[in-house]
Amino acid sequence: MLSDDAAEAVVEAPRPAEEGLFGDFEVDEGDGDGERDSSYGGEVESITTSISDSAIDYKFEHGRRYHAFQDGKYHLPNDDEEIVRLELQHLIWRQCLSNRLHLCPTPNPLRTVLDIGCGTGAWAIDFAEVHPATRVIGVDLSPIQPTAVPPNVEFLVDDITAPWIFDQPFDYIHSRAITIGVRDWGALVAEVWRNLAPGGWVEFQEYHAPFVSDDGTIARCAAFERWNGLLLEAAGKAGVRLDAIVGVPGVLAERGFVNVGRAATKWPVGPWAKGQREKRLGEMVLDDVAGGLEGFSMRMFTKVLGWSREEVMELLEQVSLDMRSGKMHAYLPIDFLWAQKPLDATEE
Repeated sequence: MLSDDAAEAVVEAPRPAEEGLFGDFEVDEGDGDGERDSSYGGEVESITTSISDSAIDYKFEHGRRYHAFQDGKYHLPNDDEEIVRLELQHLIWRQCLSNRLHLCPTPNPLRTVLDIGCGTGAWAIDFAEVHPATRVIGVDLSPIQPTAVPPNVEFLVDDITAPWIFDQPFDYIHSRAITIGVRDWGALVAEVWRNLAPGGWVEFQEYHAPFVSDDGTIARCAAFERWNGLLLEAAGKAGVRLDAIVGVPGVLAERGFVNVGRAATKWPVGPWAKGQREKRLGEMVLDDVAGGLEGFSMRMFTKVLGWSREEVMELLEQVSLDMRSGKMHAYLPIDFLWAQKPLDATEE
């Protein structure tokens, strides 16, 4: 997790893309029994009561609901179970960033903001509340956002990997955890450039897979280790690189962006790291990943790898046991990238 001082330093002095490596977490040797204290408790509240399911003819497979618009481009579900998980994930990002919503500088005045792949709209809503004079637009494949929102935020159904059509450029473009839906980062960065005002900023907040452990303890959990590799294999066959974000700084620089910066951290899976904040983060990440196992895996494994639903569920049952066993010190690498469009930039 980024410390308060480190995160503040990043904001004040963006670092070159090749810097900003994350530090190590210290394993809490006294926490090997796997006991957990889910202290965040009731912070995750379902927003499904304000969601209309009738707007789009959703697809249903293996008991889960998926996007209908551009069906097959995004392999995760969009049902109530996934919505609750995404709300939890929003809390994880807030915890990771010490309640910040972004790391990069933003222009002043900040007139228009775009959140691509906005999911439940939680980030866009929070940002709109903090910046009531700023117009905030969130874009996603499904209208799973609440209807009771601040007056300066609106949500659109669209595909961020297709050409964008907006009536004016944005001062700041934000995205979070969109890797699974992006096959061509060069094309996405080109759309960001075309729709960003000169002097504006873009920020990507992304995970990259596979899960890793610095001490090799993932090898203690055979089912998790197998699933970890299979997920990477399935994504690759589907045309998605789950570690693509590590190459995006170069894509940004090649496109003409300046002040390219990077910071990185880890999300521990479970309460194995020393420190109260680290344990809290690990608890939340464990619930996020465990709750998303079926959503991450079902379409990928059945459609791409050719598994049956029964085979997938049998593996996931063992993976869940591994994750809660306390035997491994796994984490998910997290990257923050930001860049500025030059003030003298010309359209191409």
